[in-house]
Amino acid sequence: MFVTTTRRPRPDDERWAATIAERIGAPVLNRENRSLAALFREQGAEAAVVVGPEGARWENSAGDRFRFHPNLSALRVKELRQGGRDALVQVAQLQPGDQVLDCTLGLGADAIVASYVTGASGRVVGLESQPVIAALVEYGLDRYPASSSALAEAMKRIEVNIADYREYLSQCPDQSFDVVWFDPMFRRTVTRSSGIQPLKTLANPAPLDQRSVTEACRVARRRVILKERRGSEQFERLGFRVEKEASHHAFGVIDVG
Repeated sequence: MFVTTTRRPRPDDERWAATIAERIGAPVLNRENRSLAALFREQGAEAAVVVGPEGARWENSAGDRFRFHPNLSALRVKELRQGGRDALVQVAQLQPGDQVLDCTLGLGADAIVASYVTGASGRVVGLESQPVIAALVEYGLDRYPASSSALAEAMKRIEVNIADYREYLSQCPDQSFDVVWFDPMFRRTVTRSSGIQPLKTLANPAPLDQRSVTEACRVARRRVILKERRGSEQFERLGFRVEKEASHHAFGVIDVG
């Protein structure tokens, strides 16, 4: 793995390439006039992060690509702005000023919605154990041309941490967040979705464990949330009460307040 730029990078592209390289622990290569295929051959590498005027993308030697996109979070924020409802917001009972810990940031959709609701007085921390995914999402949250100022502000407020929730939770003080949630569905989404299929080799497939749930209950002031497929045995196994169901998924809740 390495980081490079397009052939005619702007100074900002070069700065971001250096930042991403530091975040993922990879070297920065000067593109000069070389093709990406040539760099792959020279480095014996299978994948790279490329930064340019169109954004930052992950690309492998087979030509598969991925770049950040807010996806359904943009529609969810729009719905909320128009007075609508959001299932996660309802289940988590989110309010302005809340502090939220998203233990499975993934592509950031739930964190963006949470950041919009909790506002400037709130705090949303997103954990992603895979450095490349975290770096691309962090870049996208800062640089993506959002469709509204409300969406842009919500995206920029999110704190992205490259961290495994199993380690991060153990270091958190008691009751340091209002709500803590897990969404292992991102791991399966990466596997199934053609749009982000290339990232399935990067995603962390580790299942949620009881110790992490216990730690989350210690860290949360109000609720711990689990989003899983509808009918999943994980709710009962981990002690969650199913509170809301949709066509393909459900939300489990543990009240701790």
